[in-house]
Amino acid sequence: MDKEMNIDNDILIALEEARPVVWDKTLDIFKGRNTTREAWSQVCCELNEDVKEMESKEKNESRTFA
Repeated sequence: MDKEMNIDNDILIALEEARPVVWDKTLDIFKGRNTTREAWSQVCCELNEDVKEMESKEKNESRTFA
């Protein structure tokens, strides 16, 4: 089952900017696959936490209006 994820672009950009290893090809560490994967994994984990938080907030808001 596919679940659509709503990602805030500003949050995604901030998470990527905080990890130059995922976008700066001039860094020697950029060539390290494990380092790059780990950075992307961190981004995904943080995005997932934001989504979980958002879902909880949406649930609470829907209960308020019910």
